[in-house]
Amino acid sequence: MPPKKIGEGSKSFGAMVSPEPSNQDKLIEELQEQLEHERDGRKEDRFMGIVCLVLLLDVVFFTVMPTFGGPLALLVLELLILIPLARRMGMEEVAQISSRVLDRLSGKAGDSG
Repeated sequence: MPPKKIGEGSKSFGAMVSPEPSNQDKLIEELQEQLEHERDGRKEDRFMGIVCLVLLLDVVFFTVMPTFGGPLALLVLELLILIPLARRMGMEEVAQISSRVLDRLSGKAGDSG
């Protein structure tokens, strides 16, 4: 059997490169989008759960701490932890707002010193 030339067998190649996606391709794309949306929603839920837990722990710690400096230091430490966590979990808006708050707090602390 002689070897096939480059131009032969183009029917199978034409079937692989179709200009219009098939119904299966559309379904796969739709399912991938739904999966991505579900993953984003779960990441947001986890982050909000962590924030609620931190707030509850803050209530406990703030009632135990006798001075004003302790809770303030704890808040700054929490922001330093929550900002990268927010970015990692896809919550860019929260990360930007938290970063601005931290910048303003550090600016005021720098001005008073």
